[in-house]
Amino acid sequence: MNIKEIRELIELIEQSNIDEFEMERSGVRIRIRKTLPVPTTPRAELVTETTSTPPAAEIQAEETPEEEEEENYIFKAPIIGTFYLTPKPDAEPLVKPGDHVSEKTVLCIIEAMKIFNQIECDREGEIIKILVENGQPVEYGQPLFEIQVKS
Repeated sequence: MNIKEIRELIELIEQSNIDEFEMERSGVRIRIRKTLPVPTTPRAELVTETTSTPPAAEIQAEETPEEEEEENYIFKAPIIGTFYLTPKPDAEPLVKPGDHVSEKTVLCIIEAMKIFNQIECDREGEIIKILVENGQPVEYGQPLFEIQVKS
């Protein structure tokens, strides 16, 4: 089973009502589990419930953090596997906080089924934080990097 087939399988599972899927073929076992979103109450409803008519200054203060959050992009794992920041055990990391990245910049390597996949960035910006440790297993959709995108 190649990466394209795995991605197609993941997309099918995401679109279905199945919460968990497991398959074994030729000694290779694949397990895909959906993480269900946590229900949240919209921010406007929370404001309405806590105070009947909040002052304009308080509303503005609540909107400002949302704007800041939009500037940072969370790069997520496109596949399941083992996360590596370096191409070799004793090599320098591919990226580190403070590095400028652009589209097609290799951010990391994810080993899946003994295949080392170079994972490329899809945005231009600056690495703010690396959210995963070297050698750690990662799941599909797991946040890997926080990137401040260029406006």
